[in-house]
Amino acid sequence: MRKLALLATTAAFVGLSAIAQAAPLTIITFAQNATANTITANSIGGTTTELIGTNVAVTVSGYADSTPTPFAAFLNLNATSTGDATLVGGDDVRQAFAGTFTITSGMGGAGTNYLSGSFSDIALAGSRLAGPQGGFQAGLIATQPTGIVNFTSDQIPAANLQDPSAIGLVFTALSQALDICGTTICHFTASVSGDASASVAVPAPAGLAFLGIGLLGLAVVRRKAAA
Repeated sequence: MRKLALLATTAAFVGLSAIAQAAPLTIITFAQNATANTITANSIGGTTTELIGTNVAVTVSGYADSTPTPFAAFLNLNATSTGDATLVGGDDVRQAFAGTFTITSGMGGAGTNYLSGSFSDIALAGSRLAGPQGGFQAGLIATQPTGIVNFTSDQIPAANLQDPSAIGLVFTALSQALDICGTTICHFTASVSGDASASVAVPAPAGLAFLGIGLLGLAVVRRKAAA
C-alpha cells in the first residue's frame, strides 16, 4: 500500500512539474508619433542619470489581445541609474537602471492600462542602457531572468504575462553623442520606440498524463484504505 501511494504521489508530482511555459511572445509594439525628441536623460551631479518621458503620444502597432491595431496611447517612463556607467570593451557605454513605465489610453497613466510595469537590474545583466560610445543610439533592455520585470494590464490576462519576459526601448536621434560624465551617462534627449514580450503557462500533454495517473492512483489508495 505504501509503495502504491509513493508511486502515485511521484506520478502526480512529475505531472505538475511538467506544466510548461510557451516561448515568449511579443505582447506590444509601439513608437512615438512626434518627430521631435520626447525622452530626456538628465545627468545629476555627475553621479546619477534619470530617464524621463511624460505623456509621450505613441502608436501601438502590435498588441496581444483583440483590440484592433494600430491605436493611439500615451507612454510614461521614469527610470534612475542604479550603478556607475562603465566602458565595456573600450567601445560600449553601459549602466544599470531601474524604473517604471505605463502605456495607457489617457495621459498620466489614466484610462485603459494597455501595459504597465516595473523593471530593475540584477548583477551584470538585466536592465541596461547601452550604445556605442560616441554613437547616437541607445537601448534600454530589461529581461527576467536575469533581471526583474513585472507587467500588469487591463486587457491582457495575467496568465499571459508570465516569465520569461522582457521590455526593450530603443532611443534614437540622440541630441549628443552617448558618453560618460563623471560616473554616469551624460545628458541627452532622444526619440523612442519599443516592444515587450511575455510567456503563457501551458500544460504539457505528458505532464497532464502523469498528473492523471497520479491522481487516479491516489484515489485507489484512498478506497483501499477506507475498505
